[in-house]
Amino acid sequence: MDTKISCYIWGIVGVIFGILALLFPEQLQDSFYWLFLALIGVVILAFLFLAITSKGEESLFWFGLSAGLLLVAVISFLVPKIVEIVFLLLIAGIVFYNGFTDIVLALKRPRTKYILIPAMFLFGVALLAVLLKYIPEMSQHLVIVTLGSFALVFGLFSIIIGYYQREGLEPDVVVVHQGKTCEIKKP
Repeated sequence: MDTKISCYIWGIVGVIFGILALLFPEQLQDSFYWLFLALIGVVILAFLFLAITSKGEESLFWFGLSAGLLLVAVISFLVPKIVEIVFLLLIAGIVFYNGFTDIVLALKRPRTKYILIPAMFLFGVALLAVLLKYIPEMSQHLVIVTLGSFALVFGLFSIIIGYYQREGLEPDVVVVHQGKTCEIKKP
């Protein structure tokens, strides 16, 4: 996928999640549980279908996977907060990955690396501080508010980085022949 489009997609997803997490932290946290149950139900059905249509030992493998997921679903009914924590950790990992890729892209641009990287973290911390200072009810959902504020800021910066990505300026291959430099670009 093109870097510019990838930045836009990750940025839009980050902004949407950040806004939802900041406006509806409790509802979003509760919806993780139901989303998990829906996803695990679909995956169990897909594994059972694969188990029925497979031949030999593959069938046993797919039945084993579906039984394992069924066990995870039963445990999630018994302890529903674990599911919310796992989903929050998954989203934290995605936000970290998005921020990391933005940092890597910013480091490729010497003029922007000293501005974008500190600005990303400072804006995230500032947004979190402002939210917790002026809306004290958000401290009850500290984890999701923290993730939401950083997802929103990293998403906005990802969109900005995507906007400033220049296509076609960097050559794919640089060949030096007899003291002359030749740049070869893929179509």
